[in-house]
Amino acid sequence: MKSKNKKTSNKERDEQITHLFKSLFNLSQEVRMVRGLLENYILWNGDVEKFTEHLQEEQEKRKSEEREAEPAEGSGTPEAGSKTS
Repeated sequence: MKSKNKKTSNKERDEQITHLFKSLFNLSQEVRMVRGLLENYILWNGDVEKFTEHLQEEQEKRKSEEREAEPAEGSGTPEAGSKTS
């Protein structure tokens, strides 16, 4: 017996893609709503400067972690094509 071809049809593929785009749109709407709520809470609470400082500290921490990870990727030896005179 031959096995059936389990390839999806174009209609099924289009339905799956449409569902994916709808889900992505709904997720983006939720993220916007949460962002708006957070912004309003921060403004209402009066912690704008404190929150901004916190975000800057987190950004600096991420940058320093990225810098620490970069040298580990390379071999640490100069390239063969570069000459020092």
